[in-house]
Amino acid sequence: MTRLALAFLVLLLSFMPARAWGPQGHEIVALLAQQELTPAAARQVSALLGGGGMMVHDSNWADEIRDRRPETSRWHYVNIPLNAPGYVAVRDCPAGNCVVAQIAAAQRRLADRDLPTPRRAEALRFLIHLVGDIHQPLHAADDKDRGGNAIRVMLGGKRTTLHGVWDGEIVRMLGPDSGRAAAAIARNTSEAQRNAWRGGDPAAWANDSLAVARREVYRIVNGRRDLRLNRAYLESQRGTVQVQMAKAGLRLAWMLNASLR
Repeated sequence: MTRLALAFLVLLLSFMPARAWGPQGHEIVALLAQQELTPAAARQVSALLGGGGMMVHDSNWADEIRDRRPETSRWHYVNIPLNAPGYVAVRDCPAGNCVVAQIAAAQRRLADRDLPTPRRAEALRFLIHLVGDIHQPLHAADDKDRGGNAIRVMLGGKRTTLHGVWDGEIVRMLGPDSGRAAAAIARNTSEAQRNAWRGGDPAAWANDSLAVARREVYRIVNGRRDLRLNRAYLESQRGTVQVQMAKAGLRLAWMLNASLR
């Protein structure tokens, strides 16, 4: 995507209704991926999604359907034990009900030209969202605390959870405009980083997020279930969140470019 096209997306998003902070993270990932699509992939994404083919509009679809399709709830995360060396399918993903297996399954459906268009479009919508999810560190790590949901946090007089801090509060530090946040991340991602982060597979991505969780999230926990955090903590982790979003956008685009040749 050209700088002019990205600028257009920034302008468009400025007129979109404000959304919750969790969804904003997925919007940013979708915008980052959109500018990395090949022309062939961009045309097919547009044909599958309609409405101009901008992935940002479908970036939270997989969350929006969870109430009416509860069987998909477990597809958004994988609980790899914090002290484990890494992802093990038989232990961490029984019956394929985890984000690792579901990303792989959605990619296979998207790439299958013999499937009906609605099924391939649904697979694309899942990929747009789930690739973002697997890069949130607490969607890939668990310390018998439901991915940080059982760790209570007092943050500037507000009660939340450690998972909520990483799902939304740190994203808030990037500013209220998803387009501008995506543009800033893209500008600050070097070519060396782009080359290093493209590729891999969902299991490797989960292991990468697990390592980030150990290094950046759980180092402050020390077995506690009640934490008191401040704005300085959010600021200190803004860069981590930006890196995880950059990885997610690049890897999502890499997967779509490979599937939609």
